[in-house]
Amino acid sequence: MILQELFKKNRVVGLVGSAGEAKTSLALTELLELRENNPKVPVYVLGIEPSLYSTVEKKGIIILKSKEDVLDLKIDNSVIFIDEFGDIYDTVSSSKELDKIKRFFNRIDHLNNFILISSARENFYNKFLEGLVKAFLVKKVEYSSLCNGTNLKRKIMAIVENTSDYRLDIPKDTYYVITDDSIVEKRTFKYEKDVDSKKDNLNPFLEKNDKKDGKK
Repeated sequence: MILQELFKKNRVVGLVGSAGEAKTSLALTELLELRENNPKVPVYVLGIEPSLYSTVEKKGIIILKSKEDVLDLKIDNSVIFIDEFGDIYDTVSSSKELDKIKRFFNRIDHLNNFILISSARENFYNKFLEGLVKAFLVKKVEYSSLCNGTNLKRKIMAIVENTSDYRLDIPKDTYYVITDDSIVEKRTFKYEKDVDSKKDNLNPFLEKNDKKDGKK
């Protein structure tokens, strides 16, 4: 229950990883476990694929279908997961946009909410956002998509068991926990296809190459 552990010290947790690397699957797996162990705490999600609605709603998670539900923030004393947070707020935009983000996180604190945000956008977790988010769950990610000069990129690139010069290359059921006040920690989770909206997305070119290799 790493998410529950992180929420003891952090209002906001960031989920980092490239597209198609089961970030949403990790988030929902953690949220379902958190919900099971804390049945009185409401859990809301925004931005997941509609194909997952039925699965998570059956487990007591509430689906938000409008960005306005989050921007108005009439929710309190809850856990909120926003998939692709970068679609709502641009962290490399104007000062007015950055002020909006600060006010958003201030309201999260004021309303006693806890939030998990995810984004696959390049340079999303920049120095500005790193000042607001102190805890991260990190999956497979390209180094080039991380923002130069951040502690997050430095810590990810320093993971010694990685064998690639270009990315943190780890299996879909593996992730790292990175915080300001602890060592980098490797963990695994039970990968559930039921909460992976991209499980059926196949690469036809990779399939073709695999078939050729099998014939040799």
